[in-house]
Amino acid sequence: MLNKEQLTRLKERLLDVREALVRDVDHIQKHSNDEYESEAPDINDEASRTYSRNLMLSRGEAERHQLKLIDEALSAIESGDYGVCVDCESEIPFERLLSVPYVERCVNCMTKFEDKQRGQ
Repeated sequence: MLNKEQLTRLKERLLDVREALVRDVDHIQKHSNDEYESEAPDINDEASRTYSRNLMLSRGEAERHQLKLIDEALSAIESGDYGVCVDCESEIPFERLLSVPYVERCVNCMTKFEDKQRGQ
């Protein structure tokens, strides 16, 4: 079971990661909109710009997913459910949470989950 000091440290880490992600998502959206609205001189530039914009939007989507996981982790801290694997309900080690504070699964369950995802 995580102690109060560990929970405080993990909550601060989640808030720091969340703040950085929000800045990144805002930057990506602004940069993507600015680039899309500017005029492209030729067809090659337009193709390159479209590819770049799609890449940035894809990255932004991944970061928005991380934000969702962070918000869920912060809610779990408040409800007392934080640090428990969503699959096997075992306690996730503090070191793993410190590394990726919004992780939902223990290492064993994450490996099984990723194997299943690759198999689909």
